[in-house]
Amino acid sequence: MQFNLNLENIKYTKIVYKDREENVHFLKAAIRSMSENELYACAKFEDGLDIETPQEVSVSFICENGLYRTNTILKSIENAEPYVFLTLKTPQGLEFQQNREYFRVRMEENVIMTFSDTVISCKTFDLSANGVRLKLEKYMHFPENVMLDILFTPKNIKTKAKFIRIDDEEGILKASFNFVHLDENSRDIISQKCIRKQLENKRNSKL
Repeated sequence: MQFNLNLENIKYTKIVYKDREENVHFLKAAIRSMSENELYACAKFEDGLDIETPQEVSVSFICENGLYRTNTILKSIENAEPYVFLTLKTPQGLEFQQNREYFRVRMEENVIMTFSDTVISCKTFDLSANGVRLKLEKYMHFPENVMLDILFTPKNIKTKAKFIRIDDEEGILKASFNFVHLDENSRDIISQKCIRKQLENKRNSKL
């Protein structure tokens, strides 16, 4: 579909780019202005971006009615603490991805779940920045809320989670949980993990 988003409809963007060593990174930015040829975005300065420009990047636009994704060119960056300013080529096309802000990706990560006096070791079936589905060996009863410790490398994510339901799909028991009051830094870590896994799956599908 044609790129026809209005500035007021875009909540924020996620930009996936590569550093000088070809490692994939994720940046959360706000679109400040747009023209027929260029988009101007602003992100929080952390360590500064030291990347080659121009380069092709993947951009997700998180809007009120869902998530859109496209590829475009990151033309330039300017590190001006406390911000980083980015200039991108206005994309020609746009693909509607889904009506949720955070997409779910199939991946297997170790998780420690605790509630009351119970400690359970399990694995994720799939994951998003909103919640997780865990694989179970047997049917269990859960309280309304549990604590989850997702054993990422190099940083674990520890969060409270609300139990939603258990599904039996093709002989696999999956318990669904929504994260409760997950901090933005942890949410961004999970989002970046999901993006990297999705890119890895796409590369593997082409082999």
